[in-house]
Amino acid sequence: MKKNSPLYDDEIDLIALFKIIWDGKIKILLITIISFFVGFVYNSQIPVNYTNSLTIKPSKPIEFLKLENINELLVSNQSNQSDQSDQSDQSNQSNQLYLDRFINELNDYEELLLIIQNTKKIQEHFSKINIKDQEKELYEYAKSLEIVSSKKDEKNYIINFKWHNPDEAQKILQDTLNLTSKNLKERISLELKQILEFEKLLLLNEDRIRLDYLREQSEIARELNIIDNQIDNVNLSQSSGVSLNINTADIAYYLRGYKAIDKEIELIQKREYPFFNFTNQELNEIRNEEIKFVDYNIYLMQTKSLKKSKKTILQISILLGMIAGMVFIFILYGFQSQITLKKK
Repeated sequence: MKKNSPLYDDEIDLIALFKIIWDGKIKILLITIISFFVGFVYNSQIPVNYTNSLTIKPSKPIEFLKLENINELLVSNQSNQSDQSDQSDQSNQSNQLYLDRFINELNDYEELLLIIQNTKKIQEHFSKINIKDQEKELYEYAKSLEIVSSKKDEKNYIINFKWHNPDEAQKILQDTLNLTSKNLKERISLELKQILEFEKLLLLNEDRIRLDYLREQSEIARELNIIDNQIDNVNLSQSSGVSLNINTADIAYYLRGYKAIDKEIELIQKREYPFFNFTNQELNEIRNEEIKFVDYNIYLMQTKSLKKSKKTILQISILLGMIAGMVFIFILYGFQSQITLKKK
């Protein structure tokens, strides 16, 4: 009875395999060294980038006290029947509203790109390229800033800024936030001034309409030669011993006499509108004051490297070099075996 011989002789294969690797150890070592050198050069030339993270929180409501006071002045001037409870709720939420406005202002990248453009290295680099390429690179720099809501507290925001130098990133972020705060203050001041000017125009228009009416009534009084107030005489003549409730507003205005009407015209024309002057002065003072729209500490900025560690890259290059070396040895062995068979 025949013995079945094994299809594969694993023991002989392993010995042959190790013999091939041992005979080609010098070649494997050389290829591994070359791979290590390539990995080292590649690792040294990779630009080091960092993610610099800064938490932005709402400021305390007291920071916006003056702004809120001006808002209330404008609202009260528009309507004396404004809901005080609504105003109180708005005041309590003002810090979050200003934080959102600050983030919206920062999100247009205008301040960031202006600060980056004014850094020394960027200025030197931009001096060597055309304007079109400058715009393209600035657009790429805009991608380096990302603003996300904080997972720990939804009221807060986190600014992630990718930059190659953490110290320089800190300065760029600080200058950007300062400029954003300045621009937001200018924007809010302008908005309040526009509201104030609009209210003043409305009041001036009301006065103009009133003056037109008074001039007409004065002309009528002059035609009828009514110098002084005749309203009391009209009430007496109409009552004739009978008690009548007559609303003076329903009596023709010219009966007050052109002397009183002309005095009213004179007073309206001399109005100086102290409310608008006072509010405008308050707005001018705000421009010279520092308003802390958001709360942050630039020194609490967290920095994390985006580059893989040198050790990891070098380990991968050594492993790839060894694999490449063994593959090369097996291919070379197979090629040499074929040549040997052909000679036989």
